[in-house]
Amino acid sequence: MRRAKVIAKVAVLVFCFFTITGFNHIHTDGMDSDRLNAYMIYVNDTGVGIVKSAAKGLKLYDEIMNDIQDQYTDPDINIKADIYFKEVQADYGELANEEELKKALKEAVMIYKNAYAIVIDGNEVCYLKTQQEAAQVLDGIKFPYKQAVESMEDTVLEEIEFKEEVDIHPKTVLFSDIVNIETASKIITMGSEEIKEYEVKEGDTLWGISRKNDMRVEDILAANPDMDSDTIRPGQKIRLQATKSLLTTVTREMKVYTEAIPYETVEEESQDLYKGEKKIKHKGENGEKEIQLLIVRENGTEVSREKISESIIKEPVKQVELIGTKNRPVKTSDRKTTRPADTTPISKNGVEMTPWFGGANKIFTRGSTAKVTHVGTGLTFYVKRRGGTNHADCEPLTAADTAVIKKIYGGSFSWARKPIIVQVNGKKMAASMNGMPHGGASISGNNFPGHFCIHFYGSRTHGTNRVDADHQAMVRQAAGL
Repeated sequence: MRRAKVIAKVAVLVFCFFTITGFNHIHTDGMDSDRLNAYMIYVNDTGVGIVKSAAKGLKLYDEIMNDIQDQYTDPDINIKADIYFKEVQADYGELANEEELKKALKEAVMIYKNAYAIVIDGNEVCYLKTQQEAAQVLDGIKFPYKQAVESMEDTVLEEIEFKEEVDIHPKTVLFSDIVNIETASKIITMGSEEIKEYEVKEGDTLWGISRKNDMRVEDILAANPDMDSDTIRPGQKIRLQATKSLLTTVTREMKVYTEAIPYETVEEESQDLYKGEKKIKHKGENGEKEIQLLIVRENGTEVSREKISESIIKEPVKQVELIGTKNRPVKTSDRKTTRPADTTPISKNGVEMTPWFGGANKIFTRGSTAKVTHVGTGLTFYVKRRGGTNHADCEPLTAADTAVIKKIYGGSFSWARKPIIVQVNGKKMAASMNGMPHGGASISGNNFPGHFCIHFYGSRTHGTNRVDADHQAMVRQAAGL
């Protein structure tokens, strides 16, 4: 069996016949007769115990060294165990027993091994047995960020590296300072900061957990980079304190995606339509463009994005709309409509995102009146549902209601989508409106030449029979989402 290298020196500073034989001569001339000549054993300049006989201490030292050499057979192991003795005066009670002395001798022996240090910005942070293990630690730290990027659709990982200067170099260190791969990873990714955990309970939300623990949702997501931000489940453990990693993993990814190019709408006057009426002559089509982005993330958090290229795949087609110019015949049978006096804003409490089909369309029926509050300003007005199948075609109840709509849009009519709350018979529903008169009308004297659209969750347009994404975004905003 090959033994580890042993660097040892044995020195006896006070060497006499009595130390070799184990006998002691007690001095009586001018000395305390209750004390005796003894020897302090030093290993690597550390006092390990007092013995009556240096020879006995040396014998124990040899036994310990034989055990250590049998235990550490690696030729890369170096054992430093310099021993010497100093004569001292001691009481019998100060003499070390054999078990105590063996333990102290073992602890004083210094065992060194050739290892590999991971160095970050010039600082040695941990030591591993082999260079391969050190490289495996660094690759393991990069892996979750590499995997996260590669799992994204239409995304290619261009580069992954550390922001800090990282090196691996050989170093002879104490054997006890060498750690395994798992411990090294924790040292680098968690540092010395204590991690607090929270167990998710039934009904918990990230927002609620962040409020309870005086944190931001962004802080919780940063502390849990592998967590799905959309779904948490009871029993799940969430870290509440972001660890300070000694390394910053930088990923550079190329994302390629397509984006719609909205079509342009042009208008043509038509004597075949009444004023306020509109009809599509040629239906517009959105174009499409391809965009390439370079996205840079640090430890999974996006820090920058740069548009690399943009190319048109399909040109948009203009929509041509006919605008009526013909005067309407004067109605003589219309009766003046009055509005309710209550214009206090509808409270946001209890607002529901009610589906249009099978829900809102049966609550807000044709011919019924609704109270409407604009979410952004709190301005409130009344409307009547004129008709509509895929969504509600509505008219302001009075000229005063039309004035409120124009005020919401800054003084003029507009096709822009706005979040609103619609209340019918006490039912509060999240919705979206535009403020542009078009098509037919049934109420006279309200200063609104036509009707406008109110969309609910899942409603569709009349022309394309499709869900309008902008209206749906406003519905979610009205619902507080």
